Order: sequence, then structure tokens, then C-alpha cells
Amino acid sequence: MRYNISRIVGTIFAFPVAVIAWLVSFFAFDFYFLVDLLISVMSFAAIYIPTQRVISGKYLKEIGLSRRDYMFVNNQLQHAQDKVRRILKSYINIRSLKDFKQINEIYRISRAITSTVKERPAKFFTVESFFYSHIDNALNLIDAYTRLAKTPKKSAEDKQKLEQTRITLDEVKRTLVADLRQLNEEDYAKLDIEMEVNKLEQKRYEKMH
Repeated sequence: MRYNISRIVGTIFAFPVAVIAWLVSFFAFDFYFLVDLLISVMSFAAIYIPTQRVISGKYLKEIGLSRRDYMFVNNQLQHAQDKVRRILKSYINIRSLKDFKQINEIYRISRAITSTVKERPAKFFTVESFFYSHIDNALNLIDAYTRLAKTPKKSAEDKQKLEQTRITLDEVKRTLVADLRQLNEEDYAKLDIEMEVNKLEQKRYEKMH
């Protein structure tokens, strides 16, 4: 989101300059319309590009990513968010409360992971497996499960496959929980340290009083 702000600010600065350049070119010089338009576009680019790069550069330095890495992470994040939305859409095919709770937990965990990486893009490299395989496994299994669950007059083999898929979904959920825990491990460590510091301060306060 903050990276996109650089584009907005760049446009805010560049657009008036482009309009002024076009007006000056159109009324002060006897150029063809396409030349006027080209001057306007070049004026826009001359202001927009350096402004956007300076502002976005400060943000990239703050989060510790190169521009190339940020673009890569953002692309992976968009694909993952699409998959999470597809999991959400699968709700309409759920036939039981038990299945709803299971798939809803997978959806919530997946959304929590993508939301965290969106806020802190450098965290992507902590849970790369989620983006490369785990979210795909979850989505494919849910698609297969909901299709099978809708099948009328299920055979004994269908019921066995359905139960096996449900068990596999539980395993996928545990994998996603591990991803989320790994993603927040640093925060948990900081929280533990803060709690220990608070305990020490509390003991010191009690001794003084």
C-alpha cells in the first residue's frame, strides 16, 4: 500500500506540469497536436519517474528489499490472494457444518498469512513454501473435496475418498498453522522478552515498596 502512495504522489506532482506544458506548447508554439501531446507526456514522465522512485526508494530501504525483490513478492502475493479468494468462494459448495468449520479455518489462516506479508513484504522469505506449494495444495484439495461432496448417491469408494480427503485437509491445515507460527515467531520472541522485562520491573518495584 505504501509503495502505491509513491505512484499517487508522483501523479499529483506530474499531472499539473504536464497540463501546463501542453497549454504552453499548444498556445505559444505552432506545433502539430501530436507534438503538443508528446511534449505533455514527456513532461509528465520527467516529473513522475524521479518523484516516484525517490519516495518508493525510501520505503524499500525501510523494509530492507530491493525494487526487484519487492516486485517479485508483490506478484507472488497477488497470486496467493486470488487463491485465498477462491477458497472463500468454495463456501457455496459446502454441505455440512463440520466441513464449513474446517475450510473456514484454512481460509482464515491463509488470509492471515497473506495479510501479514502484505503489511511486511520481507516476511515473504520466511514462508516461501506457503506461496510456492502449501496454498496450492489447500486450494486443490478443497476443490476436489467440494466436488466429491456434491456427488449424489455416493458409492462406498466415494465415501472413502471423501473421508481420506478430509483427513488430508486436516494435515494441510496443520501445515498452514506451522507457516503462520513461523511467520510470527519473531513477534512471539519479542513478546516473551517484553513480558520478562515487565516481570523484572514488577519485582524491582515490589522490593522498593
